[in-house]
Amino acid sequence: MRLFALTCFGLVLNTLWSCSNGNQNQTSKEPVQASLVIQGNQYAKDGLLREAVESYKKALSKDPSDLTARRNLGIVLVKAGDANGAINNLEASIKNFEENFDTNFFLGEAYRAEDKYGEAIYRYKKALKIKPNEPRAMKSLAWSYFKIRFYSEAISVASKLQQKNPSDEQALMILARIQLKLKRENEALALLKRGLERATPTSRPYFQSVMAEVYAAQGKQQEALDTWQQALKTQPMLAGALMGTGRALLELGRDKEAVDYLERAVRIKPKMNEGHYWLARSLEPSDPTRALRYFNFFKKTAATDPEFVEYVLDAKKRSASIQNRSKLDMN
Repeated sequence: MRLFALTCFGLVLNTLWSCSNGNQNQTSKEPVQASLVIQGNQYAKDGLLREAVESYKKALSKDPSDLTARRNLGIVLVKAGDANGAINNLEASIKNFEENFDTNFFLGEAYRAEDKYGEAIYRYKKALKIKPNEPRAMKSLAWSYFKIRFYSEAISVASKLQQKNPSDEQALMILARIQLKLKRENEALALLKRGLERATPTSRPYFQSVMAEVYAAQGKQQEALDTWQQALKTQPMLAGALMGTGRALLELGRDKEAVDYLERAVRIKPKMNEGHYWLARSLEPSDPTRALRYFNFFKKTAATDPEFVEYVLDAKKRSASIQNRSKLDMN
């Protein structure tokens, strides 16, 4: 859930200043080059990411060895959504900032955006050695453990977060999701209800969306559908709630309605593997040719993910059935 994924960029700005000021041996020495880095920092402060990237790149064109400019560029690229570019630049500069919290943290964020959780965990742990119990790194570390199903480790980190701040929404969300994965639906609901009691308007739809997942796991499809739709009233672009709505409609036999929600979900979040599976399922009765394309895409992208083993097997069976029917029709 990207609300709880990449950290607020305001923190980057202090990072850029501290990096430039605290590593004088790496600060640009040429006046023009130095001014380009300073200008890039100002652009970043003003939220002008494209201009910041251009300014840092100009500085690097004058001196590719300027690791301050390269490191600052990497951090801005994290916010700009270019995780691969961020990784390349941050890895190239990390040797000079190995003991810097923010460099490690944002490199972890870039790796996590690319679903490279092992590398992300290494960087978050490195960051936490520099700043023990820093909340941003602890939250990202907990989510990373959750994604690779190291649930005991995720619980440990999230519990520490909650002890320090009982109202921490992310800690509650992580713990609730783990309980759901462990099929402890009642415990998950209790945590989510606590979260909803203190949720901000921004975070409320995310709690509602996960609560709907719990209802769906309990077989309460209509209740799940109603709750997902409540979430969408506040946050109509929430991909998880769109996918959940489509899935619930499909389970309730409303295939045609499901297609629209599922198509929107995968447009908003193309890497959401499960969305492609459910979209294929919803298209299967009316448009088997398109369904086959989505099944094939899902089988390819989810093949190595243990979470989707059963779905991949089902997609293979359904794909084979569609192909067999197509052959019969041709004959």
